[in-house]
Amino acid sequence: MSRFAVDLSLQEIYAMEDKECLQFLIQIRWGSAETSRCPHCGSISNHYFRPLERRWKCRACDRAFSVTSDTVFAARKLKLQDIVAGSLLWINSAAGQPALELKRHFDKTYNTAFTLQHKMREALVRGYNVGLLSGDIEMDGAHASGKDSVARRGRPQVSKPDTKDTPVEELQAQIEEASLTGVAQQKRRNQRRKNAAKNPNAPRDPVFGTQFPADRRQFITVRKRSGVRGYGAVVSKVAIARAEDAKSLTAVISDFIAKGESFLNTDGFGPYDKLGDDFLEHRQANHSEALVGPNGENNNLAEELNFRMDRAEQGVYLNLEPKYLLDYAVETAFRADTRRMPNGSQLQIALHLALNVGLSRYWRGFTHGRHRKEELTHPHPAPARASGPAKGRNPRSPSSGRPPR
Repeated sequence: MSRFAVDLSLQEIYAMEDKECLQFLIQIRWGSAETSRCPHCGSISNHYFRPLERRWKCRACDRAFSVTSDTVFAARKLKLQDIVAGSLLWINSAAGQPALELKRHFDKTYNTAFTLQHKMREALVRGYNVGLLSGDIEMDGAHASGKDSVARRGRPQVSKPDTKDTPVEELQAQIEEASLTGVAQQKRRNQRRKNAAKNPNAPRDPVFGTQFPADRRQFITVRKRSGVRGYGAVVSKVAIARAEDAKSLTAVISDFIAKGESFLNTDGFGPYDKLGDDFLEHRQANHSEALVGPNGENNNLAEELNFRMDRAEQGVYLNLEPKYLLDYAVETAFRADTRRMPNGSQLQIALHLALNVGLSRYWRGFTHGRHRKEELTHPHPAPARASGPAKGRNPRSPSSGRPPR
């Protein structure tokens, strides 16, 4: 709310000339207008600058490059000014920004806004959501995606609205289901569990053993406490898993926490019991009794990030596809970690990552049908189908999968 929270405005971006905008990105990427790094051979020097082309010629390999070469913005069609302005509009949103909203502010096509946002999210996934944390660490998991998101895509998991075309047999089955007594309903639930047990690869609740819906995912949070009262967490890492079980949690801990140098704070969820043995200390809060343990044990900061993710999923984006859930989760973590920074500093951090993680792996050629073929889950990526219907099929047909974006 402070006036110091805004140190860069959209008017300032559009007041920049092309040369000024180029210098702005040069400082963010290389930190110097005189010395740059060739993305082709890696040599660092005062390479030959061609003012008319706004490109450099490498002194070592003689190849040309620009400020966006070998970045997520490589082969761009947008002007540099539009890239900076679009990124600032995305950063300025408090809890997240749908692509449709950016399209309206940005006056570009929906696909342009959508891919620009996701290239920034990819930069955060590959450049921000990496590395080990140590110290006082909190960890927690929460349900994400699942029944509601599927229903919004026109594929309800339990039932669908009755229409004049609903078969009589289906209506009779619904009436029979509603008329069952408590014992009969319990028998039917037991039979469903037995049928579900025939699929051993289906994700299940590690405590109760129930099978999760096909699109259900677990949002796993790892946050480091600042140690300063009232300041909260200083850095967060997130992961997506099919289930909050020991195997997935072990992989998350291995990727994000230096166990021998850290204290672990969790709730009393079963799989955490043995995982805390390798830490300096494992503090657990039994949430079935109280939010905070008798000696102050809690994982409230992890719970807070769970709330932020839930708000983004249900209140901002509404239509999250499980395949891209990690991208939105990392964005939520980044916004939480940088919430006390001025918006210009947030923009510089995000653009620095976008300009230094290399070429985009997932969004080059997205509008031409080259879609990601894997879901970035722990403990290992899972294959994922294309986001839209097959070519040549009616995109609004119920058999073509989800409705188009």
